[in-house]
Amino acid sequence: MTKKEIAEIIESKAAEYGFEIEENSLGWNNKRTGEDYISIQIFQNNNLDKTDWENRQACIDIEACASVSRMGGNPTTEELLKAADEIARGAKFTAELQSMGLSYERTF
Repeated sequence: MTKKEIAEIIESKAAEYGFEIEENSLGWNNKRTGEDYISIQIFQNNNLDKTDWENRQACIDIEACASVSRMGGNPTTEELLKAADEIARGAKFTAELQSMGLSYERTF
């Protein structure tokens, strides 16, 4: 699988769960508006055990994680329901990505 194919899978899955994803230097994250309740980060990690040093092929594993980014004060019932929905969708999205075991190879 290529990095481009991985990016397409991530963007497609994100859209299914109602998130917009943007690429950064470490991988991808959900596009932040300041009104978000969840922070989703998708990292590209070198897998040294699967790297083929002789043929200069690095194996890059994809790891997704999420955390609650905003909540507190005295929220209304509607705000709590909105936060709960967004957090649930984000948790399901990251769990699905993790279960896919995505990785790609690149030449170094």
